[in-house]
Amino acid sequence: MKNLFICFAVLVTLFSSCKSNDNPTPTKTKTEYISAKTWIIDNLTVNGIIMLYQKGNTQNLYDLSKVTFNLNSNGTVTGTDNNGTAITGGTWAFNSDQSKVVLTNVTIQGGLALSGEFTLIQLNDTNFDIQGNVSYMGQTGNAVVKMIAK
Repeated sequence: MKNLFICFAVLVTLFSSCKSNDNPTPTKTKTEYISAKTWIIDNLTVNGIIMLYQKGNTQNLYDLSKVTFNLNSNGTVTGTDNNGTAITGGTWAFNSDQSKVVLTNVTIQGGLALSGEFTLIQLNDTNFDIQGNVSYMGQTGNAVVKMIAK
């Protein structure tokens, strides 16, 4: 009986010391999240009240349904604009604490320009949301740009 108790105690100790997951999934960096996907615009609101674009809406002020963005890990921005024309020449980077995305020369044919610092609202596998000034047809406004993975 004493030997049985010792065997039981050894087995309990052995099984309780095993870890269930010795190789946890590594957390992605913000650069990995942002550069792993092609992003499309889900909606774009200017000055908190003007819905410039809402995916699926047939009454949009501006058609952004064909626009795609790739923020590449080398700091370049590529994609297509609403006419199917390639977006080239743009760059992106995070600010020092990675709370903002700095976009330079990201212009979509038809007059929409994304350049400057944009506050990062959300970034994960499916959503990339930013807030900052955009220019459209000569006007500048504070915009929230919500993008989803294509």
